[in-house]
Amino acid sequence: MDSNTALILLDVDGVLNPQVSSGKLTLDPARAALVQQLSSLGSIVWATSWSAADTYHLANDIGLTGDPAAIAFPSAIQVDRRKPAPTPKLHWVDRWLNRTLIDDVDSTTPVVWIEDRLREDAYAWARVATRPTLLIKPDAEVGLTAEHVASIREFLNGLADRLPTDETA
Repeated sequence: MDSNTALILLDVDGVLNPQVSSGKLTLDPARAALVQQLSSLGSIVWATSWSAADTYHLANDIGLTGDPAAIAFPSAIQVDRRKPAPTPKLHWVDRWLNRTLIDDVDSTTPVVWIEDRLREDAYAWARVATRPTLLIKPDAEVGLTAEHVASIREFLNGLADRLPTDETA
């Protein structure tokens, strides 16, 4: 993982909405192109309960380079969308980010979390995060769109515009 790039935490169900054929996840070409665009903006980190083998093959089929990192979630993380509850993955995402901060990534690395089950607790968490954080909540029936990718690009470009420049070079 490149420590100088954004971390793009990417859910699968409700965001990429893959088809499952013969036990394999596949994306339609337009959605695969959106994921490729995301990978040009930062390091993809799978934030899904799908297995590492599933996301490995999905990444290869999309044409992502390297082996994207993944956050491990307990298998019983599913919740009823109709009931108010905390964001199911928030604890695990926060824990992974804190460990990553210690191990690989500095505290200024931006985080983009794309998840269809974000709740108010996640937005509160993002507001007080020490690193720049953007949450994207696609409609689970629609999934990731070009407008979401444009918002992410705008967020990251806005951060780049605020970085100090080295005028001595």
